This record gives sequence, structure tokens and C-alpha cells, in this order.
Amino acid sequence: MLLRYSTRKKIFPGPKHLISLPNYFFNIILTISNKKIRNILLNLFFPESFQYIKLTVPVASQYYTSKYGDIVQINLFNQPTIIISNPDFADYILRRNGKNYTLRFGNSLGLEYLGMKNKGIIWNRNIQRWKYQRLNFFQKALNNKLLDDAKYVSNDATDYVLKHLDKYEIETNIIDTMDLLRSITFTITCHLFLDLPIGIISIEKTKYYVNSIVQYFKAWEYFLLKPTQIYDEKQTNKHQKSIKQLNNVVNELISKRVMNNNCLFINSLLNALNNQQITKEEMNQCILEMLIAGTDTSSVTMFYFLLALCDRKELEEQLLKELKENSYQILINGLKESMRFKPVGPVIMRCAINDDIYNNTHIKNGTNIIINLVDMHRRNEYFVQGNQFNLINVEDKDLSNTNNEKNVFLPFGIGPKECVGRWLAKVEMEIIIEQLILNYSFKRANGTKTLEELQTRWDIAQQPTDPGYMLIQKR
Repeated sequence: MLLRYSTRKKIFPGPKHLISLPNYFFNIILTISNKKIRNILLNLFFPESFQYIKLTVPVASQYYTSKYGDIVQINLFNQPTIIISNPDFADYILRRNGKNYTLRFGNSLGLEYLGMKNKGIIWNRNIQRWKYQRLNFFQKALNNKLLDDAKYVSNDATDYVLKHLDKYEIETNIIDTMDLLRSITFTITCHLFLDLPIGIISIEKTKYYVNSIVQYFKAWEYFLLKPTQIYDEKQTNKHQKSIKQLNNVVNELISKRVMNNNCLFINSLLNALNNQQITKEEMNQCILEMLIAGTDTSSVTMFYFLLALCDRKELEEQLLKELKENSYQILINGLKESMRFKPVGPVIMRCAINDDIYNNTHIKNGTNIIINLVDMHRRNEYFVQGNQFNLINVEDKDLSNTNNEKNVFLPFGIGPKECVGRWLAKVEMEIIIEQLILNYSFKRANGTKTLEELQTRWDIAQQPTDPGYMLIQKR
């Protein structure tokens, strides 16, 4: 029996094992209470799964990509899994046959803890409910009118938060830049999607709400993939409290809204709730996901760009000159390069709904797919200086791909499950950075590291782990 399992053929290159146990032994090993013995057995018989438990998804994926190439097959948590940094294969999964890969794989109990099981749009594995909620609430709300409004709202929100700059100081003129940026994007999201006028939420409350979002991300990373059997009781309780806290924030924000007919997102949700087309839990989860997506991802990208400018004085001067002339090419390319060099979403995770064939190779339904954007975005055959932050890398790269050619630059994904807020993110980032650079100069402070040296946590969402303190001075 062991010989049979150890000689199974893989459809793509990947690790081979001298002895491979049938998959049901994986769950038996997970029940072993002695952590040391459990880890030894996992590493011996299920090394790929052990790597993903020990490391984060992007780090483990990069480990296998570097060993076996741009298409790798592994066995992850009893499921065949393909790791891809091949642009043609990635385009096939995301766009050309994207309808077969709109599912994302994850721990069912973990998704239940997070409130994402069959609710919302980020990790909803109920395809019909995902389609309904994405189309009727998110896509309809993110229309051209909202994008036009976003220009003015982003400007006003930045003004409002900057008037309280002292609230973000850790000492005179030295600010927590991530905290500042998250507060701005949070204020924009609340106004555009929840009918909350700018200024109705105090800066102190804004900072509390933003911290609740940051803690929810940590819970998300903890629960999403890790096998249930190895959850730690203390950590589980801690992260459950963070999830409950953000849900309480959602209820607080709903109670603060000013009733009118201008806000399509919240009004559509409330109408659907009144007509029993969605549940209260589904509505709250949609709002929660709008908050986390609208607040954190854009802020991290802007932080990386500001950090890059701190050590590139000439680039900052060129950007400042360009903005004063109402030109935006350096700004646009700078944000694109920040998304390429350190993508906030370092991997795209999918799951095959039906059997499929790619290049005459059979892909079985239920096969997990991990698209390794970190690797794809750093390859020297696609980017002039793949491992360096340089705007030359993205000068000829677009954020969208509507033709038949492969695209090697996919910070927002592509196809039916692409980031629904991609164009809003582009608008607000450009407005915020323009206003900040025209009015302030930024320098690294209090040991803040360069963009290249900055420690980040490469997980489902990529976050800086080192402090991002900067000296901010009025121009």
C-alpha cells in the first residue's frame, strides 16, 4: 500500500517522497496532542502541509516555486494544489476560464469563526450568494458616479485627518504613517458607502475603529487555512474577541448613519434586508468586508510609496514638480511599482469547481490553486529590474488586461473575481498622495527601515511588521 502511494504520478513538477502515507493518516497525525511528535510526523510524511502550517502561504509557496519552477504541484491538507507563477497559466485560471475558479479554498470552521462562511464576497464559497451580493451591492455601488464623488471625498477626508495631525504624533513632528493613512481611507469608505459625513466620527474613535480592522486581519490570517486540530485555545479566544469587536464596530457605524437616498451601498443592503433577500448577518458581513478592503490595502501601498520616496530625493523632487504642473505619470507609476514590489495581496487563491484541462493536462475538480504574485512580479524576464524598486519596471504595464495577451502584472487580480474596488483604490490613492506630497515632506524617523529592509508579514494580506514612523514637515 505504501509503495502504491509513494509511486503516484504528479501532473506537474513537485516534491517526491520516499514514503507517502494515504491522506487519511494526515488527520490522524493532527489529533496527536504532543506538538513535537506531531510536527516530526507531519514533516516526515506530509512535508508540504507542514511547511504551510509552519510558514505563511506566500513564504511556503515561494519556497516550492524556487525549487521546482513556475508551475508546481504539491499535496496541501489532503488536496492536490498547484502553485503558479507562469503568466499564461495564471491568466487562464483568472480570466480565460475564470468562471471555473471563482471559489477560494479555506478552513470551513475558520471561515465560520470569521463570519465569511457563505457570507460577503471575499471568501464566500456559496457561489450563488457570492454572485448575488457582489453584483447587487458592491458592483452597483462602485459605479462611475461614485468614482467621480471619490475625488472630492478623498480630498476632503485627507484635509480633515491632516487637521488633527498631532493625534498621530509619537513625538514632535514624528507620526505613525500607517495609522494616518488608514484613518484617511477609513473616513473615505465610511462616507462613500455608509452615509457618514466627514467629521461625524472623532479622530479618537477613528483610530479605535482602524485598530479593530488591523486586529481582524490578524484573526483572518490565523483562522483561514490552519487545520482546526492545531488551533491554540488562547490564540483562538483572542482572535474571536477581535472578530466580535469589529462586528460591534459595524453595528455602531450603522447606528451613526444619516438617513438619505444618496448612498447606494448601504441603502441597497437595507432594502434587501427589509425585503428578506439577505439576512442581517449577510448585511453586516458585506459592510465589514467593505471596511477592511477599503481601509487597509490602499493604505499599505501608499505607505510603501512614501517610504520609497524618503530614500529617493531626486524622484520626490520630480514628482513634486510634476504635480505642480498637473501631470500625474510619476505618481501613477510610483503607486504601480509599490504594488509590484510589495503586493498587498501576495498570493491569489482559487479552487477548481469542475474538472478542467489546461494545455492537455487534466485538472481535477477541488484542486487548489495558488498564484504566486510575489514571484511573478519579480521575474527579470518580465521586469527590467525585478528585484529593485524602480519605476522603469511598470512604465509599460497597465492595471487592466482586456485583450488576449498574457499579463504579468496583476496586483488587483483579473477576471470575474478581480478586486471589485480596484478603480476606487486607484482614484483615492492618487488624490491622497498628491495632497500629501504637495503639502508635506517625509523622512524616515526613529529607526524606520528603508523599503528594501522593512520587515513585512507575507500572509493572506501583506503587512509591515516594523514601525513606520516618519518625520513630517510642512513645505
